[in-house]
Amino acid sequence: MNFALLGDDAAAVPLIRAALAAGHRFTRSSLAERLIATHAEFATIPKAAWEELLIDNDVAAVLVAGDSDDVQTAAKQLASAGKPLLIVPRLAFGAACAYELSLIRDDSHVTLMPAFEHRFDPELVALSQQLANGEQGAIRRMQVDRVLTSPTSSLTEAEIDAASLADIDLLQWLGGRYDQVTAQRSGQSEHGCSQATLTLAGAGLPDATWTARRGSADVWRLTVETERGPITLERSANPRSPVALMAAFVAADAPNAPEWSDAVRVFDVLDAAKRSLRRRRTIDLHFETLSERQQFKTQMTAIGCGMLMLTLFLMLALLGLGALLESRDRAVRDAEAAGLLLKESDFESHAAVLTPAAEARLERMAERLKDEPKSAYLEPSSDPPNSELDQRRRTKIVERLANRGVEAADHRTSLAATRSTAWDTMMRILRLAWIAPLVVFLVLQGLILVAKPTSSKKS
Repeated sequence: MNFALLGDDAAAVPLIRAALAAGHRFTRSSLAERLIATHAEFATIPKAAWEELLIDNDVAAVLVAGDSDDVQTAAKQLASAGKPLLIVPRLAFGAACAYELSLIRDDSHVTLMPAFEHRFDPELVALSQQLANGEQGAIRRMQVDRVLTSPTSSLTEAEIDAASLADIDLLQWLGGRYDQVTAQRSGQSEHGCSQATLTLAGAGLPDATWTARRGSADVWRLTVETERGPITLERSANPRSPVALMAAFVAADAPNAPEWSDAVRVFDVLDAAKRSLRRRRTIDLHFETLSERQQFKTQMTAIGCGMLMLTLFLMLALLGLGALLESRDRAVRDAEAAGLLLKESDFESHAAVLTPAAEARLERMAERLKDEPKSAYLEPSSDPPNSELDQRRRTKIVERLANRGVEAADHRTSLAATRSTAWDTMMRILRLAWIAPLVVFLVLQGLILVAKPTSSKKS
């Protein structure tokens, strides 16, 4: 198989050597100048811009080993183009980038495999099979202890993160999907801490603990306590199986091969560990299968809540504006509410003659004015404005009311102030504007029906 190298992380060196030893070739390298400069054996790999890898049909897969922004961008573009990726996971690679790659994988079904070498160590594979088959009984507890060497006496957060990545995947591989994370630091100083502890827990799962401390020699130790006694595996260095890992990636169907969702869960655990340290408590994790459809539905739900609140506030603002800036005075509004306002539409066009419906209303108005000390109002003409016509209409109404026994009809019948056309237009626009965002959002909900569902097909 023809590989391309993307990135300059030194962790890629064993994998490159394993691939070359197995007869594979590296035909391109990109963003790997520092790695090649320190390893003369790789100097013959042709250099190329990562954009060239998108269209190079000779490149069958890409080994990604780096965490720079350029490497992350290139990895996402290559995955979108359908290039299988073998990725050396690093915390600096970023949980956000890991989630983006997961969405790309769900959409295009491209192969994305994190380079977790623990899963291919012969002793760990045998132990995993024994535990899965119940040969050792139920697992009671698991623990990985790391002793790290360094010129300083303190462990830095970068060292802790780098050392824990693969071990967290191992604990989840053996124990299950943990959903509670507790992180602690002992012997803290301005330079770091003397010991780091990470505890994983979950309903029906054995407790798992990871520890790291400073020492004179590198030590990696796994302890699994079962019903039939403890099992201990100890190494002088981190377990590595680059040959088996490369073989599993090429075969694409190895039983122990990790999926990209396993890497995402590791990133989630490490992110929860950071929050646990800040808040000094256990953090609960909630794993969900990622897909573009679920992301869309989640975003639409959040936007919908915002739209409902926006609609409520706009409605209150509209009511407030209507009450404070109404172009008519309070007396006219009260008269309209009480049925004592004759509108322009109650008269025949350009005449002082009431319509039949308005005649009946005038009878009711007269009865009410006789019983209550209120005033009647006439809406002035507007198309076109005609003060003479308005006065004739008022005179006609005063005469009709006086004939029906309304006292002081002349003083109790007035012309209302001319209503602002601009105000009415603005209020009509506002009545549409306050509800329009919610209507548009509800229409967009129909996109859920056409959003592409996640396929169950695996890469």
